[in-house]
Amino acid sequence: MWQNFSIVFMAPNMDFRCVQPSTGRYFPNSSSISYDSRCEAPQEEKSSVIVPCTEWEYNTNDTSETIVSEWDLVCSREWLVSLAKSVYMIGYLVSGFTFGQISDLVGRFPTMVICYCIAVISMFLSLLSNSFTMFVILRFFQAFGRAGATTIGYVLIMEIVGLKHQTTIGIAIQVGWAIGFVSLVGIAWLFRNWFWLQLVISLSFVPFAFAYGIIPESPRWLLTRGKTERLKKLLTKAAEVNGKDVQEDIKNMDFHKNVKEDEGKRTTTLIEVLKMTKMRKRFLNMTYQWVVNSFLYYALSYNTNDLAGNAYLNFFIAGLVEFPSYALLFFSIKKWGRRPTYISLMLVEGISCAAILAVPANMTWLSTTFAMVGKFCVTGSLGLLVLYTTEAFPTGVRNVTLGSCSMCARIGSISAPFLRDLGRATHAAVPNALSAFLALTSGLLALLLPETRGLDLPDTLQEGEDLGKITKSAKKNNTNVETVT
Repeated sequence: MWQNFSIVFMAPNMDFRCVQPSTGRYFPNSSSISYDSRCEAPQEEKSSVIVPCTEWEYNTNDTSETIVSEWDLVCSREWLVSLAKSVYMIGYLVSGFTFGQISDLVGRFPTMVICYCIAVISMFLSLLSNSFTMFVILRFFQAFGRAGATTIGYVLIMEIVGLKHQTTIGIAIQVGWAIGFVSLVGIAWLFRNWFWLQLVISLSFVPFAFAYGIIPESPRWLLTRGKTERLKKLLTKAAEVNGKDVQEDIKNMDFHKNVKEDEGKRTTTLIEVLKMTKMRKRFLNMTYQWVVNSFLYYALSYNTNDLAGNAYLNFFIAGLVEFPSYALLFFSIKKWGRRPTYISLMLVEGISCAAILAVPANMTWLSTTFAMVGKFCVTGSLGLLVLYTTEAFPTGVRNVTLGSCSMCARIGSISAPFLRDLGRATHAAVPNALSAFLALTSGLLALLLPETRGLDLPDTLQEGEDLGKITKSAKKNNTNVETVT
């Protein structure tokens, strides 16, 4: 999370003023000549010719060196700040589909190693950036590697844990994101120079290298690919860790009865999903849900600088609301299920965005409150959507479907930084009206999704197609890997 949202503090809203290039002298607003004292200046002292400013001074009372002051991302270059945020999301987009497909072909673990190396190398190289172009290109590769590792890592964990702990782990792992949200404020406050902030975040990735020694391959992936010998070794080790002696059970278990023989040998791709009627509709529905949630989440998170009050405090509050959001999500999906919880969150999100439209201009605190209610809801819905998508598709295509949905979600996150520019170009009410429309339509379309509470993860394509028909009791009667571990 630090890597993703560090751009908020690397490129904050800064006070600046133009310095007349020929004399180095600043001309105040009280001058008899009419011009923008931030972006324009007289060509010469007492001249009536106004030219674009080429040099600026920045107020560094609240911030130190940022990429805004480093590469003068102001006036006609201000849009490059939004571009820096969007380029990161483009890296997400490319990564989701690329590594999702690769991990389904060669395995979760080796793909995660590749992603980790790409992320770490590009993060440290970005410290050497001597231009905005170099900075943005390396930021793309940071997202390319990190997004792949995150998505595949989530799927790997969900494929390792059993049904009993699936919901708990699926939500609990996302609390790390919330911790990152609130702690980033402290890191950014201590290291206000963009170089040192980037260095701290880069160093924070190094310890993950030591964790790879304890990460196993997905037993479900090994099962569906017919790699029974590797699976037996993995299950034997898992049983030892769990204090169980089941070597004879593993030796005598017929793994092939858990998966169709032809399906275990052939490579399953997204095309297989699109060929099947119910999964195709489910995938398209999920794609829309991801686009909307990603757009709303990043629009509310990236633009905390534009809310009334202190930028650090606003960002901290936006992160703080994620904790009760995950807590509510944890209990509600267990009690009411995935679909009712998700629909409720999206509808409340839409209502909160619409409510901002009716708030008077002088009541900025109320607008901020509604924005935080929206942030609370979209945090829960996006967190649930990751779990929901993982449960809605079978093992052979789980990574590629999740990765493809994540890839399509970048349409929303790439667009989100430009939402405020849309309001300036059209009308101030357009951003919130658009957000309300997207949230409400998303909630209504979710009525078409199946409920997955209490169901084991589907392994075969047919199980994925029949999802919702298979009852919890029926799944319990099936012999599966969970019997061993």
